[in-house]
Amino acid sequence: MPAHDAAIFDRLADQGWPAIESEPLGAWRLRASSGVTNRANSVLASGIVPHLSNVVDAAERWYASRSLPPVFQVSPASPPELPGLLTTRGYGAHSQTDVLVADRAAVASAAQHGVVIEDTPTEGWLDTWWAVDGRGGDRERAVAWRILTGGPALYASSGDPAAPDAVARLALVGQWGGLYAVATRPEARRRGLARALAEALASAAAESGVDRLWLQVLHANHAARALYASLGFRGASGYA
Repeated sequence: MPAHDAAIFDRLADQGWPAIESEPLGAWRLRASSGVTNRANSVLASGIVPHLSNVVDAAERWYASRSLPPVFQVSPASPPELPGLLTTRGYGAHSQTDVLVADRAAVASAAQHGVVIEDTPTEGWLDTWWAVDGRGGDRERAVAWRILTGGPALYASSGDPAAPDAVARLALVGQWGGLYAVATRPEARRRGLARALAEALASAAAESGVDRLWLQVLHANHAARALYASLGFRGASGYA
């Protein structure tokens, strides 16, 4: 994949899951959110920077000043020598992630299957997502709320609004929609709810001018990857 294509998806994901604190470091971007979620607390190492070792030094100092561990999001758009440099400094690769894309119209379905879509997440929506994917207490939950609402998005839920069985979020970034925070309570799984939410969000996004979708999924999550493949998503990039 050409580096410039990977850089597009790096930037889309950065806008779709915005950090609380963010500032440029040359072509890169430093991001911090009190340690809540990997992406929002990592260096977006997308693009070529001069004096690479010095730039990594500067990033490490930035995170140290916030009492956070330095984490680098490395993609095909990162400097080719970055992985080797990080390895020599004691870093290890983890959270290998695939970036998948699809045409919005191909995913959309007119059948809503009881899905409710809103412009802001409710407390019930957050309760379900936090119960499935949240890590931490009230402080971390409050930070997560700020990340989730940091840009325009659609929020889908299925079931009792006070305690939905499943939820999902579609970030709106120009003509792109980014599928995030797909979560189903354990007792409600294997009922097709994640599929219904994705289809309903794809349908609703037409009113926002969205014609393409992207998402990030852990490479090791075979069940999720199979679901997204069946919806028409195909590989476009990745990162660790």
